[in-house]
Order: sequence, then C-alpha cells, then structure tokens
Amino acid sequence: MFRSLFYEVRAWVVLRRRRLALSWALRDKSDPAFFAILGLPFIVVGSIVYFAYTARSTIDGSQIDAARARARDIRCLAENIYFEARGESLRGQYAVAEVTMNRLASPHFPDTVCDVVHDTRWDSARKRLVAHFSWTPFKLRLESGSPQWKQAMDVATIVYDGRHTPIVPGALFYHATYVKPYWASSKREVARIGNHIFYR
Repeated sequence: MFRSLFYEVRAWVVLRRRRLALSWALRDKSDPAFFAILGLPFIVVGSIVYFAYTARSTIDGSQIDAARARARDIRCLAENIYFEARGESLRGQYAVAEVTMNRLASPHFPDTVCDVVHDTRWDSARKRLVAHFSWTPFKLRLESGSPQWKQAMDVATIVYDGRHTPIVPGALFYHATYVKPYWASSKREVARIGNHIFYR
C-alpha cells in the first residue's frame, strides 16, 4: 500500500514538473503575471514559516523571561523572610513578606522584589547609605536545604502569588521590639507579631 502511494506521489511530482516546463516553453517569458504566479507559492510558504517562527520565538522568549523574573523575585522574597524572620512564627513570616510586597506596590519604593529587598536610603545622622533590611549589607550564609529555607520559600510563593489573607494590610515598615528607631513615632502601628512591630 505504501509503495503504491509512493509511486503515485512520485508520478504526480514528475507530471507537475513536466507541465511547468511545458508552460515555461509556451508562455511569453516577459509576461510579469507568469513570474508572479511562479513565485507565489514560494512567497506564501516563506511568509507562513517566517510569521510562525517569529510568533513562537516571541511567545517563548517572553514566557521564559517572565518565569525567570518570577523565580528571581520569589527567591529574593524568601531570602528576606529567612534572614529577617526565620525564628518567628508562620504568622510573623507572612507579615514580613507582606511588608516587602506592600513596598513593591508603593510608588515610593523600587519596582522589583529584589530591588525592594536590597534598597538603601541615605542616613543623614550616619552620613552614609543604610539598608532598609538589616541583613542585606552582610554576606550571610544561607542554608538552602534546611526546613527554615523550605518554609521561607513556601511563604514567599504564597505571598507573591497573592494566595493568602493579609495580616498587616498596608504596612510598609517594621522593626524589632528591642529597638526604638527615630521614624517609629511618625508612623501608625498596625500590629505586633512576635518580635516585630509593624507600621503603616
């Protein structure tokens, strides 16, 4: 069956070639319509291949970029949870993650999670740049296989995807209960969770 199908296809190709050669011999070669008809199949097939390839590469490229950006953001958020609140309750970890995401949504902070986490401000009293989150200037060791890191990643993913009920809605700042920063008196307290006080 396949052999007879192969012979039919081959015969059809040979006939088409002979017809094309015959029409080429009989037609006026200076006729632009002849060349247009002759080139039309190549133009159509070439256009289809071109548009299919560019559309696919654009979609794939943007999806890959979005996936990479999401993974990078979640990792930065998890690092902030890990270093700022790994000793806190789950509720305290969610609250720290929320503050980070609230800052991302605020026009007064950077536009990516990683930039929010590693953001610095000028401290006029110390006359130097100071990190918003105390751990970021130091090269701290991250135990990526630990249960605390796994929990930080889980919390980060849930908060990043917006799959939780806010605990500290609108909070943009927090500090440990054992310190008294100068800016705390100008903010409104939202909650006290574990060793942190959260402010709007």
